[in-house]
Amino acid sequence: MLMDKLRDGAQGRIAKTIFWLIILSFALAGVGSYINRPASNDPAVVDDEVISAQTLEQSYQNERARMQAQYGDAAAQLLDNHQYLAQLKKSVLDKLVNQALLNHKALKAGIQLSNEQVKDSIRQMPEFQTNNKFDNEKFITTLSRVGYTPETFANSLRQDLARQFWLDGVLTTEFALPDEVTKLEALYQQQRDVKMITIPVDAFRKQITITDQEINDFYKAHSNEFMQSEQVKLNYVLLNSAELAKSIQLTDNDLKAYYQQHSDQFTEPARLKVSHILITDKDDKFAQQKVNELLAKLKSGSDFAQLAKTESADTLSARQGGELDWFEKGVMDPAFEKAAFALNQKNQLSDVVKSAFGYHIIKLLDRQDAVVTSFDKVQQVVRQKLVDDKSRELFAEQQQKLSDLGFENPDSLDSVAEGLKLPLQKTDFITAKQLPADINVPAVAAQAFAEKLRDENANSEVITISDSAVVMLHVVDYKPSEVKPLAEVKEQVIAKLQSEKAAEKAKEEATALLAKVKSNQSFDDLITKLNAKVTEKKGLNRFAADVPPQLSQAVFKLAKPVDNAVSADLYSDEQGNQSVLILQKVIAASEAKDTQLQEGLSQQLMKLRQEQLYGALIEQLRLKADIKYAPVSAQVVE
Repeated sequence: MLMDKLRDGAQGRIAKTIFWLIILSFALAGVGSYINRPASNDPAVVDDEVISAQTLEQSYQNERARMQAQYGDAAAQLLDNHQYLAQLKKSVLDKLVNQALLNHKALKAGIQLSNEQVKDSIRQMPEFQTNNKFDNEKFITTLSRVGYTPETFANSLRQDLARQFWLDGVLTTEFALPDEVTKLEALYQQQRDVKMITIPVDAFRKQITITDQEINDFYKAHSNEFMQSEQVKLNYVLLNSAELAKSIQLTDNDLKAYYQQHSDQFTEPARLKVSHILITDKDDKFAQQKVNELLAKLKSGSDFAQLAKTESADTLSARQGGELDWFEKGVMDPAFEKAAFALNQKNQLSDVVKSAFGYHIIKLLDRQDAVVTSFDKVQQVVRQKLVDDKSRELFAEQQQKLSDLGFENPDSLDSVAEGLKLPLQKTDFITAKQLPADINVPAVAAQAFAEKLRDENANSEVITISDSAVVMLHVVDYKPSEVKPLAEVKEQVIAKLQSEKAAEKAKEEATALLAKVKSNQSFDDLITKLNAKVTEKKGLNRFAADVPPQLSQAVFKLAKPVDNAVSADLYSDEQGNQSVLILQKVIAASEAKDTQLQEGLSQQLMKLRQEQLYGALIEQLRLKADIKYAPVSAQVVE
């Protein structure tokens, strides 16, 4: 999907169960290979559908930006590795191929979505909502940040939805058997007692000697660990509505004119409090007859509240005698609202009103007329609103001017800055992590390090930083990612070598200790000699919060002890400390069932099978399709 939704409860017990019990290694991309290469430089052609270089580049840059935003420094290290970037771009291309194959299946199946269905999906996306309501301005701004127009986004979403509908029809046939879920629950609930003898790696560091030859060899073998990130030298022009607002001068006449033109903004609107009786029925004539009978009873003196309690289809208000909360115009059904606001006297009844919900009789309980707040009381609010409006207008004008000047003078930002009377800001060589704070957003990083701007020596498009700031870039110079000189990283190399050699030595000692443990020999002397630490963990479960997940996995991989045999193995932590794990006892789960856990496991089993089915489906579609890839040399990787 275009927009990935965040899932709640990722740290919950069920989520941890799913993560550790069923470890998935399924990948959507990378299924195919580069075969049947055409002469064209289009990255791929799928059954005559072209995946263009522009489509691949946009998807690739979006994926880079997503990784940078989600993973920060961890992503930056990966994105400095050219081998990883090549694999990432191939993965993105393969995913586009997979989507094209599925789009073809959805099209052949006749799945079509109406414009209204697409609009409804967009309105429901939380990314485009403010206070749980669709915000069109936020929609436009969000799309512009990722290079979409409303039309292109709607078309992409239409394809996504059609593809997903078809996939749902194929994948939702999977199920999990109760016996499978019961066995998984038993594994989850199982506990273990374990003894852990830990040999600290630090004890061996002082024993390590490292030669210059070893330093050179390690540096060459692990050069990708000592990379200098790619760097750019930038010029940029930043347009900020907050700065524009400082230049706006207003007179008292301006403020009063705005107050008069927008008086509705400074008026407490009229509002009503009413009771109503709602009548609905599948037989419309019966509903009309019934509501007319009720209206006649009310006009004859029957108690409105009592009839509402016994007759109204609106069960919530019926409990309160039909009473609704205060409301203003624009809240209720239009027909209901028009009839309600036509009532002038307390306890006045309306005629029968037909709305989208059924037939109503409305009774006016109270009415509050509109109240206008005086200019003196809202003068500061008026000033701020007028400044905001004018700064938005000026910002839009200047943003268009920025775009025009950048296009007319593509090889430099000098004329752009001069035309807008804005400072031309400059950086020295910087990495993606070192972008100036005022432009440090993923969209800027994606364009600053894209090959297009460098190759064309051109200004960037206008890049949205926030609702109130945009920027235009020009890449002045570029340094590719390269291995740092040995002299610069020598201390790091030595430290890594020491850690590696110390861990190897610790593992040798731990292996000797493990042999004694398994053969039931005494090993107290080794514990003393190695200054090893002995700890015991009782009732350890698979997802204990107080131990590393890797340790829990190692403990639960140990075979259940049989007779006098010792079940033990080695475990290495992230620091290189080596431990011998000795399984002492396996504690079976209780027979009591955890319904919530079983439901979670059942859902995950179905999800696992759906993903396996998806993989098999993609493989079959690829075998039957005519897929042509361009030569790898034509698929540029930044």
